Amino acid sequence: MRITTKCKIATDALLEIAAHTEKGYAISLPIVSKRLAVSHSYLELIFSSLKAAGLIRSHRGPGGGYSLAKELGAISVKDIVDATGESPSLEGDPSAQLWVNLDAHMQKQMAQITLSHLLARTAIPIEPSLTRLHLRLEKASKSKATKASAEKRSNKIRKPTGPNSVFSFGKYLLHKQ
Repeated sequence: MRITTKCKIATDALLEIAAHTEKGYAISLPIVSKRLAVSHSYLELIFSSLKAAGLIRSHRGPGGGYSLAKELGAISVKDIVDATGESPSLEGDPSAQLWVNLDAHMQKQMAQITLSHLLARTAIPIEPSLTRLHLRLEKASKSKATKASAEKRSNKIRKPTGPNSVFSFGKYLLHKQ
């Protein structure tokens, strides 16, 4: 197992995403790029790997960006390394068994360290520009009252407020005469 710079940057990026997801915000790629001082294009490659591994998800629109696809405690350092790392072949080395044993030990240790553990030991400030946005990520579990009120709003019959285009407005004026 190789712990590469790519793995380190992916871990730092996931910590940024985790801190913001925990507060209910999605964080955009340009903001993460700026905060980590890493090129935008390199982060796109890393985020592509993390998204393919099911560790992050993207959100479109204003206030969009990236958030965690799993709970903080469900993502381990091993998951991050597996998503971004390349495993070199140890076959044919005279000391191959030593490296296989060390690799197994490292994998076991990394599987026990989660983003939750890392975030508890790291102070990551929330991006000030995100706190001004009114759009926040919805929590996975909505209360029954929230679901009921959403259903009531969707069941209301909306009264037409008028024509919705210039052409409709023209037809409206012709029929009104």
